Amino acid sequence: MRIAIIAISALVAASTAFAADSTSRVIPADWLPALSPSITSALQQLKHADSQSEMNLLSRQVADMTDAQLFIAYVRLYERLGPKEQQKLRDEQSRWLKQRSKAARDAVESQGASLAPLEANNAEVTFTEKRLVELRARLKALGKKDSDD
Repeated sequence: MRIAIIAISALVAASTAFAADSTSRVIPADWLPALSPSITSALQQLKHADSQSEMNLLSRQVADMTDAQLFIAYVRLYERLGPKEQQKLRDEQSRWLKQRSKAARDAVESQGASLAPLEANNAEVTFTEKRLVELRARLKALGKKDSDD
């Protein structure tokens, strides 16, 4: 989990350089990755997993794919903001990433047990999904604002 957070943090930092030029886009506006079907598939496999290690692996995949969805929403929102708002969003996201890590750690009731990764991954997914809804709503509100102007 720590590696995923570091990787996303690095991607967030890298997005700053790309977003500085308002004509370049980190993620093309018309690109829609097919992550939802993959998440659904992994969740179905998780229901039929035969071992704890398989459940841990599949739950990590779901967490990583949900994190990818979050990153896409973050970058799309970031690209729509001015420099001051971008800095605020970066700071906000950095705080949020720390909160998510803590929430995942706190959700583990099976300290040291083989179930612990599943508990942490599930908590991370739940926390990430809430943030994803929030960022998408903010992006949608910006779109409405643009159409009202």
